[in-house]
Amino acid sequence: MLKALLLTWPTFGQALFQNLPHSFDSASGKWAFYSYQDADVAVLEGTFNRSAFDAPHEAEVSDEGLAKANVFLNQTDFVAYDERFFDIIGPKAKVKHIQHLAYQTHEAPCYNPNTKELYFTEWGPPGGQEGVHMWQYLLDTKTNKLRNITTSPPTINAHGCVVYQDALYVVTDGGPHETGSLVKVDPKTLEKTVLLNNYYQQPFMGFNDLDIDPEGNLWLTDSKSGAGRDITPFTPPTNPTVYMVNGTTMRPKAVHVTMGNANGVAVGSANGKTAVYLPDTGVSKFKPVSLKDPYGDRGLFAYDAEKGGVLANRRLLNNPISYFYDGIRVSRNGWIFVGAGDGVEVIDPETGLALGSIRVGGGDNLAVSVAFGEHELWIVGRGGVWHVTGIRDRLDRWW
Repeated sequence: MLKALLLTWPTFGQALFQNLPHSFDSASGKWAFYSYQDADVAVLEGTFNRSAFDAPHEAEVSDEGLAKANVFLNQTDFVAYDERFFDIIGPKAKVKHIQHLAYQTHEAPCYNPNTKELYFTEWGPPGGQEGVHMWQYLLDTKTNKLRNITTSPPTINAHGCVVYQDALYVVTDGGPHETGSLVKVDPKTLEKTVLLNNYYQQPFMGFNDLDIDPEGNLWLTDSKSGAGRDITPFTPPTNPTVYMVNGTTMRPKAVHVTMGNANGVAVGSANGKTAVYLPDTGVSKFKPVSLKDPYGDRGLFAYDAEKGGVLANRRLLNNPISYFYDGIRVSRNGWIFVGAGDGVEVIDPETGLALGSIRVGGGDNLAVSVAFGEHELWIVGRGGVWHVTGIRDRLDRWW
């Protein structure tokens, strides 16, 4: 079908896409190769415009060929911007929308390879009790059976999760009667243990996400999202902050402060060095009204993690093609996977280039965050859960 479209679109002015590699002629998913190697991408015909939050296929264009190309683009599962994306994903990969849920935020996916279960949350209003959630989801990935769970005692407004040494490490925003916390959940008994809930008697703003490095230290983002959505009743005590928490002593150290907003965090390890990736979401404004500000911070920044958690060598790695970056994870081979609205973008950690996107169907669907299996991943967001299988590269980390 793609080859036929490529033959007809030049009649209308623009082809936009390059031919797929021959090994993708019978690919399991629907692909497009959208590369600046093609002159039709570098120089567009007619008039065109889109906001920073709209995906490329949502652009308003005058050229009929480009309009038809965008219709096809919105029908794809995978969009490659770089040839390396084909090598990472492979021709056997396919995307399936396995859980159709409410069109509101779903967050905190983490996959437990021992139980074959995916933990994730519904977050914020209009769900829960005025936006407050005392329960989470657990998906049996073998049967696709979804159930609500409540830990003992309940975990209030869970917002991020990682699996480490057979346990769930979860961060929360807190709620009307408790502050944001780092907790540990036993996946068998669902018993919850609070590990950290204060910074020298100062309450945290409300944690957004976390990751764990190879030494077992935890990196937590403390954000204004919970207060901004009125699920926590108190005024944030500081600007959004990133903490490194010693995994043995639980001693927290502030390592990054932003005037924007702290959101996702991911740790990568290569050549004996640890890198920390932080997307800033100052683009999201909450008070006096909730809105997305195109002039707010949207950048993805990379840092070298040095002794004691000191973040050095700050560099702007990427700015999203559209929307903003949310939940973020680094694969075994160092590729960065990050929720970006229309799909999950895969980013080169050295050049910062977006290599491609794994899409979630367009429309009102929205990719928020991602969790890895070995050659599969799960995407959660507005609209539910998507399962991506048959990925060529191994994704799960060694620690």
